[in-house]
Amino acid sequence: MTQAAGTIDTGIASSRASLPSPPNYWSYSSLKEVEACPRRYALARATYPDLWDGRGYPSLPSTPALFGDVVHGALEVVVKALAEAGVESPQAVEATMVLRDLGGLTSVVEEMVTKKLAPLEGNPRLDLDRRRRIARELRAQTPDARVQVQTYLSRTVFAPRPTGSSSMRDGSAAARGGASARRALGEGSHAEAVLVAEELRLLGRIDLLTIAGESVDIADYKTGVEAPGHHEQLRLYALLWDADRQSNPARLATASLTAAYRDHDVDVPVPSSEDLDALRVSLSAQIERADAELRLGVPTPLPSPANCEWCAVRHLCAAYWEGVTRELTAIGDGEWFDYEGRIGKQNGQRSWWVVDPETGIDQLLLRTTSSTPPFAPGDHVRLLGLRYELDPEAHTPVALLTASSEVFQVVSS
Repeated sequence: MTQAAGTIDTGIASSRASLPSPPNYWSYSSLKEVEACPRRYALARATYPDLWDGRGYPSLPSTPALFGDVVHGALEVVVKALAEAGVESPQAVEATMVLRDLGGLTSVVEEMVTKKLAPLEGNPRLDLDRRRRIARELRAQTPDARVQVQTYLSRTVFAPRPTGSSSMRDGSAAARGGASARRALGEGSHAEAVLVAEELRLLGRIDLLTIAGESVDIADYKTGVEAPGHHEQLRLYALLWDADRQSNPARLATASLTAAYRDHDVDVPVPSSEDLDALRVSLSAQIERADAELRLGVPTPLPSPANCEWCAVRHLCAAYWEGVTRELTAIGDGEWFDYEGRIGKQNGQRSWWVVDPETGIDQLLLRTTSSTPPFAPGDHVRLLGLRYELDPEAHTPVALLTASSEVFQVVSS
């Protein structure tokens, strides 16, 4: 991996990275990501002009992750429409009329599926067969997504807005680095409310913020399993509400914080004023560290098995290949692993030797599901997602390059 001003040559074909600068505003998720591994954060958000015109490194989507995005996205659409209509309950007659105007809940979910699948078309990490498989699997889960959205809605409580009241119309300006579109939030429920702590350069997008008199309730929808980070995120939202002088000029205090999961809600303790002060100091220091990391020539890698196992840019990171990948002798039958080597001679119609790049000695017998794999003898490659196969007759370890495996060409050390 070599470096020039603001760029990293990752050593992988078509993957010269133009590194990101510190953002105008940090979010909870971006701070957690840069804290976990600054190198991963930078590589994931860099631009790759030799690879594609998209933002960041192309992700490798999975159907379960996309399903969660569909549920959350459909919830956003429906909750926002219900909040803006001033309904008191999803079971109210007015709510039925709102859903009818949206085309019905099934239509909302189907449109969200289409929206989430659209970016896959230009993703260079997905071939046509894989895109079609993901689309087929995701569309088949439309009924399940609809049921999940209904389940979340059944427990959602709204507060009507006074006639003629207005709220923040759009959080996009704040997300881009400005705050001109924001305004004081009044009585009622507000979906997708963007809160900003200007002095911290910190923002958050609240799924549902409800103001009833002097009581302020913040709810965040979670489509995955419970995690401690969800509580941290809600406490940060309480800080944002306290610090946002535009959205909360009256300095109303947060009354409740709720993490809403599919089949239950979790009440998160509201931070005291002393807790908020301590959190403000902690976040200020965290943001200072994050800014400093991104201003380095090459942000620090923090390789570990836990950090790297699901990292979407691990093939670009020399630290991963030098210190985290497992020895072949430590891998068991049926386990998944990554491997770097040079493609040697073809062994059969659908098998090739992988040799040590330095010595040329056979290290691995690689079997494929295709007779025309994406490599040729002599190629130096990094192979992601191989499946180990136990073969008592083979004198070297054996691995299968599956339909979900990836092959990346190494062009420089």
